[in-house]
Amino acid sequence: MSYLIVIIIFTAIALAVGALLGFASEKLAVKENPVVEKINEALPQIQCGQCGYVGCHQYAEAVAKNEAAISLCIPGGQSVINELAAIMGVEPVAAAAEEPEDLYAVIDEDKCIGCSKCSRACPVAAIVGGARMKHTVIEAKCTGCKLCTEVCPTECIQMNVRRQTPATWNYRISDAGWEE
Repeated sequence: MSYLIVIIIFTAIALAVGALLGFASEKLAVKENPVVEKINEALPQIQCGQCGYVGCHQYAEAVAKNEAAISLCIPGGQSVINELAAIMGVEPVAAAAEEPEDLYAVIDEDKCIGCSKCSRACPVAAIVGGARMKHTVIEAKCTGCKLCTEVCPTECIQMNVRRQTPATWNYRISDAGWEE
């Protein structure tokens, strides 16, 4: 009988502590800054690091805290700058760099030594190939960030301009001069 009372007491304590922890987790939860989330959604999410931050989320946090300019996202170009300006309630500025061409990497397999430095540097896993084997680029996945060209010891990676076809054309309202 005494074992049953002990079990009931411990069960009641466990339920009370669980309820208290559940209540505290709801009331004391740290909410993500909604401005950071809006900025992060506006960014292209290629994690290229050309803005000087490790990824798009870190750049979004810096912009939300006014620690970084809204014009640093090179792949996003002027359209992303305009979106960030609207979110932050500031005037749009000119892009920090010229509007980028739609580039993709091409590896000259005759010069490739299979060091795998390019595949490790690629933020979107667009380069395939094993160690000491020839590597190649999946053109559809390549974002043109040029991070692979910087680490290639044999300089066998070249950037090519992607040709637009009806299947790859991305219509943006800002290109037409229309305002939403």
